[in-house]
Amino acid sequence: MSFMLNFWKSLLASPDHIQVVPNTGFTVWLTTFTAGAMSFVAVIGLAFSLICAELSNRWGDSLKSASSIRLSASTDLLEKQTSIALAILDQTNGVRSARLVGLQDKKKLLEPWLGFDFPLEAIEMPALIEIQETDVGVDYEGLRLRLSAELPSATLDNHSQWRQPVEVVATLISQLGMFTVALLVLSSVAMVSMAANAALSANIKVLRVLRLVGAFDAFIVTAFVRKFTFRVFVGSILGTFCAGIVLVLMPDFSENLGILNEVNLDLIDKIWLGTVPLIFVIISIFATRMAVKTSLKRLV
Repeated sequence: MSFMLNFWKSLLASPDHIQVVPNTGFTVWLTTFTAGAMSFVAVIGLAFSLICAELSNRWGDSLKSASSIRLSASTDLLEKQTSIALAILDQTNGVRSARLVGLQDKKKLLEPWLGFDFPLEAIEMPALIEIQETDVGVDYEGLRLRLSAELPSATLDNHSQWRQPVEVVATLISQLGMFTVALLVLSSVAMVSMAANAALSANIKVLRVLRLVGAFDAFIVTAFVRKFTFRVFVGSILGTFCAGIVLVLMPDFSENLGILNEVNLDLIDKIWLGTVPLIFVIISIFATRMAVKTSLKRLV
C-alpha cells in the first residue's frame, strides 16, 4: 500500500522520471500492441461469458414453467384433435394457460435454423400447443396417460431434456471464457515483465551510471513503472474500444442468427468490461516493479 501511495505521488510530481526510460525501440510498440490485443480478446471473451450466462438463465426460466403438446394428424383431423387437447388442458390442474402456436410464432422459433425467409407455410407441420404452468405445477404423468388414451397422436414434452443440456453447455462456455480471461492475465504479467527486462538490458549502462551518481533504486523503479504503465494503459484502452465496437456491430452482422439480436449487456456487465484497462494497469504496476527490482539486484 505504501508503494502505491509513493508511486502515485511521484507519478504526479516528478516528470523527470520519464527521461530514464527510452521512448523508442521495439519494446514501446511491443508493449502497447500486446496490451491492446490481450485487452481486446479479454473483453470479447468476458462479454461472451456474460452473454452465455444471461442466455442460460433466460432459457432456463422460460423452459422451467413451460411445456408443449405436439399433435400429428391429417389436415381434416388436426383441428378437431387440437380442440380436444385444449379442452383437456382446460380441465387439468396446474395449467395457467394453453394456446395454439400460430404460423408466425413457428417461423420465429425456427428462424435461427431455417432463416427468416423460409416458406414454412409450404410444409404440412404438426400442431403445437404451448402450456404455461402455475406455481403448483402440472402432474405430467397423469396428463400423459389421459392424452395417450384420448389422443394417441399427441406428444407431451415438458422440455426437461432440452433445458438441462442448454444449461450445461452455457455453464461450460462461461467457465471457458473466465479461464481465457485468467490465462490472458497471466500472459500479460509475462509480457510486461519481458518488455521491462528488455528495456533494462538495453540501458544497462545508463542504470549503472545512475547508481554511480547516487540515484536510488526507488527512483529507477518508479520511472520504469510509470512508463510501462502508461504504455499498457494506452494499449488496453485501444483494445477495449475496438472490442466495444465489435460488440455493438455484432447484431448487425448476425441478423439471420436470431439469437444474439435479443441479448444485450446490462449496466453491470458493461461496468465489468470497462474495468479491463484498470486490471491491466494494476498488472503492469506490479509486474514491472518486480521485474525492475529483480534486474537491479543483479547489478549489485
